Amino acid sequence: MPTFRELEQAAISRYESGDIEGAKRLKKQALAQQEHELIAGQAIAAFENGDVKSAKALKKQALDILAPYEESTFTDIGRGLVVAPVTVAQGIAEFAAAGLDLSLGTEYARPVTEAFEGFKKEHDLDPKTTAGEVTEELLGFGLGFIPIAGWLGRASSVAKGANLARVTTKGAKKAKSRFFRSADAFGESATGKALLKSRTGLIGTTALATGAYETLVTPDGRATMSDAFDVMPLLQTEDTSQMEGSDLAAGIIKNKLRRGFEGGFASLTFDVGLPVAGIAARSLGTVPGVSAVTSTLARTSSSIFNAAGRQIGKIPGVGASKKFLTEQLSATGTKYAKLAEEILDVEAVGADAQRTALKFFEEWENSTGQFMTIVDVTKKTKKQRAKLEKDLYKFLTEANSTALDGYTPRAKQAAERMLKLDLDFQDSIFKELELRHDEMVLSGKVNPGLKSALEDVKAHKASTAGFLRRRFKQYDNKEEFYKQLDIEGPAFKSAYKELRTALENKNLQKPLTGIQKLQVKFEGAVFPEAPYSSKELDEMASSKLYEYIGLAGAKDVPDAKRILTELQNSFKVGRTEVIQEGRAVGLADDMFIKRIEGLDELPELRALKGEVIDPKKVFMSTISDMANTLAGANFYRGVGRELGTNLEDGLERVAKGELPAIIRSVDRRGAATPDVAKARSGADVGNAGTDAAIIAADDRLKSLGYVRIGMDDTGELTTGVFGGKFADMTGAYVRPEVKDALTTPARMGLDGLGQAVAIGATLKGQAQRMAIVPNPISQVRNIYGNLMYLAGNGNLGRDSDFVDTFRLIAANVDHMDDAGFARFSQELGALGVMDTSLVTSALRDYRDFAQKFSASEKVSNVFGTINKAIPFMKQFEKLYSESDSFFKLMAVFSEQSKMTNALGKAGLDVLGSGVSSTSAVGIRSALAKNLVDSGLAKRAGSLAVADSPSNLLLTMAGDTVKDTMPVYSRIGKAVRVLDAIPVVGNFTSFASENIRNSYNTMHRGLKELSFRVDDDLKKIIGKERAGILERQIRGIGSQRLISFLAVSAGTPAAVTKASMLATGTTQEEMDAAESLVGEFYQGHALGVISNDGRGRMQLFDQSFVNPYGFVRDPIINAMRTFQEKGELNASDVEKITAASWAGILGYLEPFASESIIFERALDVLPSSWLGRGGETQTGSKIYQDGESLGSKVSQGVTHMLSAYIPGYARMATEERGGELQAGRLYRALSGQPGTRGQTFTGNEELARAVTGMTPITLNTREDFTFKGGEYLPLRSSAKSVATRVIKRADSTVEQMTESWNTYLDNLYREQSKLYYNVQQARKLNATDTDLTRQLKSAGLGAAEVKAILDGRFWPGLASKELIKEIRMTMRSEDRAPRVIQDIPWGTFNGLSNDVRNQPLSPEVGAQERAARLAAKRAKIAQETDAAIANVGQGQVQAPVQVQAPVPLVQEVVQPTEPQTLLDTASGFVSNAANTIGDVGTDIIESAKTFAPSYFGDRKNQEIAERAQRGQ
Repeated sequence: MPTFRELEQAAISRYESGDIEGAKRLKKQALAQQEHELIAGQAIAAFENGDVKSAKALKKQALDILAPYEESTFTDIGRGLVVAPVTVAQGIAEFAAAGLDLSLGTEYARPVTEAFEGFKKEHDLDPKTTAGEVTEELLGFGLGFIPIAGWLGRASSVAKGANLARVTTKGAKKAKSRFFRSADAFGESATGKALLKSRTGLIGTTALATGAYETLVTPDGRATMSDAFDVMPLLQTEDTSQMEGSDLAAGIIKNKLRRGFEGGFASLTFDVGLPVAGIAARSLGTVPGVSAVTSTLARTSSSIFNAAGRQIGKIPGVGASKKFLTEQLSATGTKYAKLAEEILDVEAVGADAQRTALKFFEEWENSTGQFMTIVDVTKKTKKQRAKLEKDLYKFLTEANSTALDGYTPRAKQAAERMLKLDLDFQDSIFKELELRHDEMVLSGKVNPGLKSALEDVKAHKASTAGFLRRRFKQYDNKEEFYKQLDIEGPAFKSAYKELRTALENKNLQKPLTGIQKLQVKFEGAVFPEAPYSSKELDEMASSKLYEYIGLAGAKDVPDAKRILTELQNSFKVGRTEVIQEGRAVGLADDMFIKRIEGLDELPELRALKGEVIDPKKVFMSTISDMANTLAGANFYRGVGRELGTNLEDGLERVAKGELPAIIRSVDRRGAATPDVAKARSGADVGNAGTDAAIIAADDRLKSLGYVRIGMDDTGELTTGVFGGKFADMTGAYVRPEVKDALTTPARMGLDGLGQAVAIGATLKGQAQRMAIVPNPISQVRNIYGNLMYLAGNGNLGRDSDFVDTFRLIAANVDHMDDAGFARFSQELGALGVMDTSLVTSALRDYRDFAQKFSASEKVSNVFGTINKAIPFMKQFEKLYSESDSFFKLMAVFSEQSKMTNALGKAGLDVLGSGVSSTSAVGIRSALAKNLVDSGLAKRAGSLAVADSPSNLLLTMAGDTVKDTMPVYSRIGKAVRVLDAIPVVGNFTSFASENIRNSYNTMHRGLKELSFRVDDDLKKIIGKERAGILERQIRGIGSQRLISFLAVSAGTPAAVTKASMLATGTTQEEMDAAESLVGEFYQGHALGVISNDGRGRMQLFDQSFVNPYGFVRDPIINAMRTFQEKGELNASDVEKITAASWAGILGYLEPFASESIIFERALDVLPSSWLGRGGETQTGSKIYQDGESLGSKVSQGVTHMLSAYIPGYARMATEERGGELQAGRLYRALSGQPGTRGQTFTGNEELARAVTGMTPITLNTREDFTFKGGEYLPLRSSAKSVATRVIKRADSTVEQMTESWNTYLDNLYREQSKLYYNVQQARKLNATDTDLTRQLKSAGLGAAEVKAILDGRFWPGLASKELIKEIRMTMRSEDRAPRVIQDIPWGTFNGLSNDVRNQPLSPEVGAQERAARLAAKRAKIAQETDAAIANVGQGQVQAPVQVQAPVPLVQEVVQPTEPQTLLDTASGFVSNAANTIGDVGTDIIESAKTFAPSYFGDRKNQEIAERAQRGQ
């Protein structure tokens, strides 16, 4: 603890250096220290006099004086968060009291103020630092301003006539909350329209409302800005401390009005300034002259990069690496990109239907009170649950309203919604079948399956039954069904008896024979009824029953057993042989299986077939099947129409040298006419007819690499309800990349090794779930990160639709009754931006992977049960996923709005209002082509979204968001493989998506900035409007690029600088602090929370909440490496190469890290088992070597299992050293100190949770004890090397002397490193007194400490103990003979004394730090590679060199031979491409070896490799 004199001297030094604010702060602390010392002396005196009670009171008073200067700034931030609501209440109460005092002559104001101030003092709520005061002000202001802004924004939308179109569309209902209903009413009123219809009116009204709010809630005594800067006397507050009565009341009111005026003015400035900033950013692209220049520059930049890419592609090896990286790292791989996008949209439609169905079913569960709120555990008994399931199942399958008699109206309404959703999908299915049937009739084609399915659906609709289909295990899980089927068991016999009775009750008659039918027709013969005999009914029942359970053709039990055995064996084969390729877009073909007549009256038969009676499973899977089938049918029809060409045109284009992606077949055989085929193929078909023409065209296309899809094993085209395996695309000729997109690859069946990987992935996923999802800090970081993504793309503005977007995300089932709302929600769901969180999506993937294997499925189910029992787990998962969806929808609305505004300013109405529909369609078509050609749109619209005028802009906005924000479906194959490998990484997708998003943001900004209207669109809209449109879109690009640079680079730098100014931290202090913090923070953007000016600083890491940190930090690291290499006099080529590799390794590091659970496993495993022997990566001990095996196992198990403690629970209990200890929050609330004596407070923990950051404390008054502790073993190690050589009997004098010189070099380096740290600490104003005290307490001698602090080398001498030990050894009778009898101790000591007091080199410390960081990255990469190589092949070593030890006399580094820039670039790019390609190949191959069933099979690859070699 510094004394008053020390603080006084520090304050004077700060003042003399020009740091006035720092001097004031130290002066204030010095005076507090002086008062503390005075009262502490009084406490000691009282204690010595025996007055213990007074001594304790004085001691507490003395400690309280220093409390603000000793506690964490984060504690005070937390205090500001807590007191803000109290302050708001105080302001309102004071306003009311002052009003009463003025009007009634009472004196309530002073007592009210004193009551609140007393309450805050009693509970220690008053902030004591600037950070706490600012937090209190901001939160207090935000508590009212945010609702006010939201209310006015909604009212303004209504006043402008928007009618909330985005959310509610046509036929929308009014808002349900009273708060927003009042906003709607005000917006519709004449006053509301007058005030809020224009932007100027909205800004002014918001400023007035903000001023009124500030006036109301500001407590008396708060200073204004005029007080702080001593300007504008009119706005300076009055001192009311000596006022009374009405004077006091008037003074309070006037002071509040002054604060209100400033608040309103601040709102006005913000609302005017933010758009001005946006306009300024956009203006770079919209100013006519500048627009052309920036557009040209953007196009030139793109051209240069493209040209460079083409040149790099010519370097040997780069092309193959690029293809490999594209396949493994891009979202679509080498597939046809347009098609891949549409397939992802189809998946999104199915996922959206699933979400809707789940929401409806959860409403049923809630309405029947099935589950607890806090935990996802049922409240019902098994009998009650069975009745609920039975009643709901009966209602849904039979539409029997009596099934729900006795249930509440809410429960009935929930069930009716579920049934209505199913019936709506049935109607859509019926319309789709009708449309296809009508098309079939018109074309003269025949499709019996389609006709039968349509008749079946018609009959079902006419029966007014419920679900379109029942679900049976026989179809949904065939392998398990046939494995358990017993054709001689009681279930079979009961079903047979039931069916036999039903047939007998029908009184069936034998059909007439063929001859009898002729006799009836031509002779009018009449034949008597001929009922079946009992034996014939027996045979009929057996035959039908065998048919119904999939054993058609069986004549008796032995025959049925034979067929059943064949089926069972076929499933066993499927697990070991190749599983055939499937469809990327599926159709539920089995949905139209012919219904069994009377099945509803045959419960025993349904039971035998394995009827699924779980209403949730049936409901969810049925809705999913219908939604996917509808989306799939539309997809295949749309792909053929929009992306394909007919056979005649296709062959004509082929003849010209083109290769269309898709060539449709004209008829089922794929040819138009013999003449067309003959003309296009060049074949002489003569009289061969159509078959020869088909063969000629088929051969021609296949020779060019085309594949005909939809063929069965015999080479015939498949058939089905929708026209074949690929519906409308069946029989089409497609390019290989199209085929890859339309099909799922063949793979091996389930295998044992895949089982192990699945279990590992499950364990890994659960550890990650517990660390991230139920963690308040992670939730906050997720929100902050998404806000920065919005800001980084210029999508965070004053008009952002927070309220309406929230309504979409938080919509309950009542909203879905609104047809317009439901329709709009479905359109947004089809965009594929909902529920795409990287965390929750990856966890679902882990779970689905585990379900493929029996053992891993059991492990997954156990964790699933545990998760349900964890309090609030369901709510945390929902919050994480829905907050992610919220921000992505915000981005969609903003992107759509920016483009709509750009078109509007150019006078273009692509929606068709106000112009003829023909004109709108023409503009829309030309615009779509222009946007696609320029790279701003990927397609003219989504096939999954209704064909409406808004499709283009909505799809374009959705695709842009998926490119510039993290979306799980966009993660490349290689990264998904890495995510699934149990030993590698923790959500490596975070890093990969950040890199992809950053590139796409910059790339899109450049494309927007270089946009030009093409000639076709210019002809339609005219030159003037074309110019306006170009400038507007370039303005969007300019704003995007400036926003991205601001958020990714400018904002972190600005925050760092602002925090330095706020805390009085100089650049020298900041540099010193960055060099002293842990190496983990190297290159990160750090900010300053507090700086006491005496060596104690608190920092925060912006990279934890800045999603662009993955991109920014490696760049900063590369720049620092460049500078550090430059200090070594290396050549430019060396510097560029080293800096580039530093950046590349920074990007690769997240992919090479260990997963949470694997890291803990390595921590506890013995070194002989490739573990770390009870030590963490940071060096913390889990168990000691000397402990018993039982203790080691116990502590190791605790260390591993603690990975599964939920994030929020770790605030109460955490694992340290293999033992469970109290967590930070528990210690804060209970007053229990930390293991090193540190104190925690509830306010500090609250601040951590709200800000998402944990302070990094740097305290040179304590930390140097640890620095000394790090130095001592290194000093001993340096000397022990020389000692070992001297002790050896065969050592020569030269060897001993060389070893002593090595010791001196190593010791010099270690002391230089310690001196480097001393210099950095001094820059933070650490005193030599503090440093000396700490280093001595660590075990260093006084002379050594003094020398190091002076910057002098202080080597050791040969110790008396060493000399004595060796002499005793030499006198021993059984000693080994030594080469040297007289050891030259004097020479050793002379060498030490020769270099004693030489200046130390602090530069060595900086160089060593850089070398350690490089070594750390290389070690991570190598260890991960080695772990994979244990079950895979090959190792890859990144070309990173660790800095060699620096001798006392450094050699001058000679510059390398000069190289041309082309040689340098070619060599570097070639090495980088080959290395990254090798790394990627090894990762993929190792992953394939891990789990052939999931990642591909080695056997298949070996066959392929042999084929390539011609074997």
